[in-house]
Amino acid sequence: MVPRRTAALVAIGIVVVAGVVGTFVLVSSLRGAGPPSTPPGGSSGDDDPRSCAATAGSSRFDTEFTGADGQPIPYSVSLPADYYTECREYPVLFALHGRDQSNATFLPQAEELRGAVDAGVLDDVVIVTPDSDLDGRWEGQYDTAFIDELIPHVEQTYRVQTGSAHRLLVGWSMGGHGAFRFGIQHPEVFAAVWAVDGAMSREPAEYLEFLDRVGTDEPKIISVGGNLNGDRVEQVIDLFAKQGVTFPYERLPLDHEFTLFVQADRDAGWPTMTWMDAQLGQTP
Repeated sequence: MVPRRTAALVAIGIVVVAGVVGTFVLVSSLRGAGPPSTPPGGSSGDDDPRSCAATAGSSRFDTEFTGADGQPIPYSVSLPADYYTECREYPVLFALHGRDQSNATFLPQAEELRGAVDAGVLDDVVIVTPDSDLDGRWEGQYDTAFIDELIPHVEQTYRVQTGSAHRLLVGWSMGGHGAFRFGIQHPEVFAAVWAVDGAMSREPAEYLEFLDRVGTDEPKIISVGGNLNGDRVEQVIDLFAKQGVTFPYERLPLDHEFTLFVQADRDAGWPTMTWMDAQLGQTP
């Protein structure tokens, strides 16, 4: 017979072990509900995170990496439906959010552009939404974080086609200003840009700082204005036209909602997305 004291100690030990195991399982399950712990397309044992080793994983998630200044750079990702079943590389569509939004809150709206993929007018893409801290205006540190750090990080981490010829840029509201600004400041970085109802600077002449970087032969930037920011967009477009640089532009009677502009392009047969797809593979 086992002494009562010994039996009690054994029982306590079993409870403690069970508690530790239960805690481990709970923590593990919670971790599994979040972003993947290793980059999609690879596993912790792979030398190349862009490899085709992974056959399953999260298709959309919020994540981040550490920037050169030691601060986190958040972003969200939406992968193509066949990312884990087809060993291929994809173009990247970067989508810039508006004021009072973040990378995470804008991702579902950016995914509306997958309708163009379903319609067969846009090559399947990896969609990435960077973060500009609600009202970062995509300038200063957010310019550096996006252009110099996030883009290289994405091309090193995911199975995407590398180089400017395989990058598309879409921006909405504050992000529309950002997309236009990036398009004229860094025309060599993107194959095509769509600036949607951009909250342009109140000082339109500020954009002329980058006039010498924009070619007059069909700049790869399309702009559209709506009820809220159409006047501000037109001021910038007209200013460049006076300098001999013409940007394709359309004014639509739409309220200030990104999905309305996407729907308008869908209803028209996706002309903007068709144009953007045609620029892929071209040297900017």
